[in-house]
Amino acid sequence: MKLRLLSNRWSTIVIVSAVALGCGASGSAVPSAQGGNATVNTGGSTNGGTGSNSGGGANTSVGGPTGGAQNSTSTSAAGNRATGGSRATGGMPGTGGAPIITCNSNLTSTGCTAVQPSQTGSLSGQFGTVNLTAGSKQYFLQVNEWGSTAAQSLTYGGSVFFKMTQQQAALSGSGAPAGYPSVFIGSNSGHTTSGSGLPKAVSSLSTVLTTWNWADNGAMTDGTSIFNAAYDVWFSTNAGGDSGSVPSGGYLMVWLYAQNCQPVPSLKDAGHTINGVPGCWDVWTGTNNGRPVISYVHQGPLMSFGFDLNLFIKDALANYPGYMQNSWYLTNIFSGFEIWKGGAALQSTSFCAQVN
Repeated sequence: MKLRLLSNRWSTIVIVSAVALGCGASGSAVPSAQGGNATVNTGGSTNGGTGSNSGGGANTSVGGPTGGAQNSTSTSAAGNRATGGSRATGGMPGTGGAPIITCNSNLTSTGCTAVQPSQTGSLSGQFGTVNLTAGSKQYFLQVNEWGSTAAQSLTYGGSVFFKMTQQQAALSGSGAPAGYPSVFIGSNSGHTTSGSGLPKAVSSLSTVLTTWNWADNGAMTDGTSIFNAAYDVWFSTNAGGDSGSVPSGGYLMVWLYAQNCQPVPSLKDAGHTINGVPGCWDVWTGTNNGRPVISYVHQGPLMSFGFDLNLFIKDALANYPGYMQNSWYLTNIFSGFEIWKGGAALQSTSFCAQVN
């Protein structure tokens, strides 16, 4: 029997066709950065008084412009000179407001030191797999093509962690992807990496440092590719983790880029900010395989990112009850590309994940 890793992971994913680069939650293009404007308080103003005098005919002198200008005077056609109102007093000078910090644009974040495997080689076929050592840590690499039988292959090591060298699937984007070529630490579908520190209780997590650098090698501009660059993080209800291909707890995803695709199944918050994490994030929530799934999608391409994954976990705990539980156990951390079409040269340049 052929092993099918993550066999039903994205069976209900929704795809948006004909979308511009950097698709946002609505399927429309979004800018790669959204800047804020400084607000400026306007000065107060008081109109000058109204002077009047009668003497054959009423005459009224109207105060001048706001903000402290001198009132004008005029002379009655029949009577004494009308006296204008008193000088208007301008308000205090306006002071610029504090700059608006848009999506934590004042923050930077760091992760662990991203590395490449010490071994080199290639994988092919739907379920080609290998255990690798990179930076003294063990990782598990997989072709993981479970939604198609079209030819897929990749190479690993050298100047990359892994790179797609062949991808002939061309799915319409109306269902699950062809697969999720990816690398992970932890335990999944009977495969385990040593020294990962997983499973570990969510309540006991200190930091979960990770860094991922990747390259599209033309896939973002070819006009036809359908793919994402995403973390997939699994949680179990059991201290010993899960042995199957579906987590007993739930899923958390962090999408660094999406091209012509979106998470399941609905947008919860757009432009969400996460304490300690730079960027604007669209938050999607729902269920998949009967388990809760929460996805954070960065607005615009993010091709090099080091951060503390535990900040996303904490944000889910604080703001999206039901999609993360303190009683769960973090079991594995994937990074890779969900591919429906194209992406034959997508490249995971370097990667690391460290649980503390």
